[in-house]
Amino acid sequence: MFDRNKRTSSTSSMVRAGIATLAALCALSVSGSAWAQGAQGHTFGLGIILGEPSGLTLKQWFNPSNALDVHLAFDFTDDALAVFSDYLFHFDAFRISSGAGVDLPLYVGIGGKLLVDANDNNKNNDKDTAVALGARVPIGLAVLLKKAPLEIFVEIAPGVLIIPRTTADIDGGVGVRYYF
Repeated sequence: MFDRNKRTSSTSSMVRAGIATLAALCALSVSGSAWAQGAQGHTFGLGIILGEPSGLTLKQWFNPSNALDVHLAFDFTDDALAVFSDYLFHFDAFRISSGAGVDLPLYVGIGGKLLVDANDNNKNNDKDTAVALGARVPIGLAVLLKKAPLEIFVEIAPGVLIIPRTTADIDGGVGVRYYF
């Protein structure tokens, strides 16, 4: 899946550092110190995303314009399990009357992507490596319902896989999150 011949020992160290960074971001995403701006003022949302990749998604709001999201999904293009984590900045781009039942913030973010080969081709093929690491820039639109604890969103995330080799990448999907 990923070319192991171009991998060095410093790449191995970078992969470990990337995994540690993603794990720290995931831990932050469930911290209780956030104050809400999700659907109906709740702080933590859990749901699904369908697209490339498809899987579970969660979001933790830190204030009315900043949040962290994490996707635990399957990437069909790379045939890999995927973990994404993004720090998001939300903007009130569309002014809706105060009587409307939704808020429509646009968002942009910066994040990381970890792929793990789902087929474990690594067992008998020294040319494959089971791990890839990259960066991404998600851009999306959220629909935050005021009368239900739901968020519906659509996003596209151009990016680049950095390890084991540099290549352009793009993700995207539609999803829904229920807020607690």
